Parts: sequence; C-alpha cells; structure tokens
Amino acid sequence: MTGVVMADKAFDVDPEVLRTQGHAFVSIGTEFGKAAKKLKDDLEGLGKPWEDADFGAAFDVIYTPIRDGMFTSMDSLGERIEDIGDKLQGMARTYTASDEQGVHVVSSVPRPAV
Repeated sequence: MTGVVMADKAFDVDPEVLRTQGHAFVSIGTEFGKAAKKLKDDLEGLGKPWEDADFGAAFDVIYTPIRDGMFTSMDSLGERIEDIGDKLQGMARTYTASDEQGVHVVSSVPRPAV
C-alpha cells in the first residue's frame, strides 16, 4: 500500500486493488460492448415492423435518429469503460514502480554507524 500526502491530506493507495478493479472495468466494458452489439443486431434484424402502420412514417422519423444515436453512445460508453480499466491498471503499475524505486533509494542511503 502506498501513502500519498497532498495539501495536508493523506490517503493510501493499494496498487493491487487498482489492478483488480482495472481488470474488472475492462471486463465490464467488453461485456457491455458485446451486449450493445447484440442489441443492435437484434433491433436491426427486426427491421421496421411499424412500416405499414398508420403512424409508421411519423414513428420512423422520431425513432431512427434516437436509435442510431443510442448505438453510437453505447459503443462509445463500452470503449470508455475499458479505457478507465486500462488507466487504473496503468496507475497500479506506476504506484508499484514508484514504491520499488523508493525502497531502492532508501536502501542505498548509507546508514550512520551507531
């Protein structure tokens, strides 16, 4: 666990928790992306069942742009969730490297003879 002090406030960072949660975010983003693709494929597979209804044209004018925007947003959200996971894992690597460097620096300082 790494301690960090900023402006008289301290907090501890556990790189292993960052690594684990980063992996979880990557998995969530990936699964979300798969679910979004399945939804898109399923909806596109249905076609436009309202086409022959009296309200079909009006419904299509409203529904289609909203649906397409939703697909774009869902794709982006899945990617962003994965990116958060990647960044959390990167933070874990950085904190671990910093800790190891700190141990090396402290270990290399000569100890006074007592």
